[in-house]
Formats: sequence, structure tokens, C-alpha cells
Amino acid sequence: MKLQKEKEDNFLSDTNEMIEISKRESYIQEYGIDPAFTPVYLSYNAYKRIVGYAMRYGSNDLPQKAWREVYGILIGSIKENKEVIVKDAIPVMVGDRAYVEYKSKHYVDTAQFNTAVYERAIQDDKEDFFVGWWHTHPGIGFIFSPRDIETQLFYQGVNPFAIALVFDHCQKESKSYYLGVAGIRLKNPDRGMFATYSNSIELKFEHTKEKMVKNVDKVVKEINKNMKDVLNEIKYIDETLRKRYLAQLQRNFGLIMVLKGDIKITDDEIEAESEDYYLYEWDPDINKKIYRIPKFREKIEKELKKCEANLSELNAEKKDLEVKKKKAKYKKKLNDMLAKPNEWYTKIMNDFTKRIEKISPFFDYLDTDERKIIEHFEERISEYSKVLDDLLSRSEFNL
Repeated sequence: MKLQKEKEDNFLSDTNEMIEISKRESYIQEYGIDPAFTPVYLSYNAYKRIVGYAMRYGSNDLPQKAWREVYGILIGSIKENKEVIVKDAIPVMVGDRAYVEYKSKHYVDTAQFNTAVYERAIQDDKEDFFVGWWHTHPGIGFIFSPRDIETQLFYQGVNPFAIALVFDHCQKESKSYYLGVAGIRLKNPDRGMFATYSNSIELKFEHTKEKMVKNVDKVVKEINKNMKDVLNEIKYIDETLRKRYLAQLQRNFGLIMVLKGDIKITDDEIEAESEDYYLYEWDPDINKKIYRIPKFREKIEKELKKCEANLSELNAEKKDLEVKKKKAKYKKKLNDMLAKPNEWYTKIMNDFTKRIEKISPFFDYLDTDERKIIEHFEERISEYSKVLDDLLSRSEFNL
């Protein structure tokens, strides 16, 4: 019985090895190289974003119990099937001490990045796309957990050249890993969760290792100095500009279409409108929902149509002088009706611009949750602005 078991194990081992060799040979035949061992070129820009975001949650300035893993995606290209070029590293999320959990809004954000990268690549005639992912192992080193293997299986399954970069600040300036970064790939992804990995993929750098570290240390110093203020500005955008000022503007001078019966504004103005949620979560029934025009906008629209009808009638009767007088009168009336929302909108935008000026230098080191707060507000205020501009334009009555 024991001998039979050993024979079966040996047979499975030999079979797996043959499959692995066969797959490797097919890759070499297709690409001229085994993608699992292709070297990686890491730009300073990508390295800077990895370290800048990572050390917000894992550094020697923080108590060890506060260290947390972070996760992001890598953007770049493959050069002649011989080298993976990592041009950018986008922070996505922060997790727990040794665990990162993806949520719906992170999938949405990643999908939006994928679309944006694709569109920009077409526009700039480049071949940039997702070339892998990166995450941190603060104080853990360059290993793959079962969850890491599962993630890498996804990336390598789509792209056999896909790389995982792991950053551990405890290894930074060490002899073996001076930049604190290692490249990892699965050697035999066909084995699924039983795949083994190599954490010694050759890494090439845009500058010397010493220059890369010296420059990024300056960046980290600035991030540590300013990030608290940056996060306060983001909080202000969310809690004051969106949930209070924009909510009040929409309440008093509503222009943005709203879902029927779905407006929810609490006493302490927690939310502007419930439909804001669609910016975070995928809703398969979004196109089936019924929207209504806010009362203020409905009032403006009715006034515009009435004025346009009167002017069209006068035009048809060739009463040019009367048209000119009526047009000036109607324009003043509409502008007066829109003066207050225009004034409020301008004040909100000026306030937002001041906040963005402080956030902008550190935008590269914000994650999905933080970026989404800004994008969410921009989305809502932009909707309001488009309708306001359209109404002001129509009030010129250029029939």
C-alpha cells in the first residue's frame, strides 16, 4: 500500500514536471524567452509612488503594531518580449497588518484606471497597460502568502510577463535589497495554488540605487510633514463642501436630476443625495431608474420655454424692435433667477480650488478611497455646473 502511494506521488510529480517543461518550451517558442524570469525595469516615478504611499502605513517612525499592508497596480509596457518596463505604480488601498481586502469601489477604480490607460495609450500611440501589481510586507520580507499566489495567478494568467513588486521598509538600504523592493513571479502558474515562486527576479533601475533611495527619502519626508493637513483638506471637501454646501445649493436651487423618492438628507446633512452611491457601487439597474427634475430647475425650464415661444411668435411677425426689447427683458429676468445659484456655485468652486492647491503636490500618494472623495465632489459639482451653464446660455435667446 505504501509502495503504491509512493508510485502515485512520483507519477504525479513527473507529470507536473513534464507539463511545466512543456509550457515553458511553448513560451520560449512564442516569446523567445521564459516570461517567468524576464527582468523588470523600475522607473523612479513608480518607485516613488510605491514608497511614498507604503511608508504612510509602515515605517520606522510608526509603532510596529500600527504597520499595515497596502496594495496597488503597476502600469507599463513590455519591451520586445525581453523586459517589463514599470512606468507607474498606482496606490489602491490599505488593509490590515498582513491582509488587504478588495471592495466594490476598488474594482470600479481599477476598471476606470484600465480604461484610462487604454485610451491614453491609443491617443499617445503607446503600448501601456497593467503589467502587474505591488503590495507591501512591512517587516515580513519577500514571500508570497496563499492569497498573494491567488492574486498573482490572476495577473500571470492574463499576462505571463506580469510582475509582483513587494516593498518592505525594513529591508530598505540592506545589502541584498537596497531599495527595499523585490520582484516576484510564479515559476509554474499552471499548478494553480500549488505553484512555486521566485523572489529574485532581476530588477533594473532608472537611476543608481543610492540616488533612487536618496531622492525618495526626501519625498517621504515631505509626505510625513504634510499628509495630515492633506487628509484634513480631503475631509473638508467631503464633509463641508459636498455634504453641506453643495447639498444646500441643490436643496435651494436644485439643478441636478434626482431619483424619484430617493432624496435623503438628514438633519446633520450626512448625505447630499442618496443617488451619490452609484459613484462607488455598480448598479446593474441604473438605467431603469426614473429621475425627476428638481422644482427650481423645472421653474427655470418653464420660464425659458414660455419666453422662447413668445420670441418665436414675434420673430414670425417680423417685429424686430419688439423682439429686441423682450429679449433684454427676458434675459434679465432669467439672469436674476440664476444669480444666487451662480454666486453660490462660484464660492464653492473657489473654496474647492484652494483645497486642491494644497492636495495636488501629494495626489500621487493618495489611495482609491481618498481620490474618490475628490472625484465624487468634482463629479457632482460638474453636473451642477453643466446645467447652470446651459441655462445661462439659453437665457441669451439666440434663436
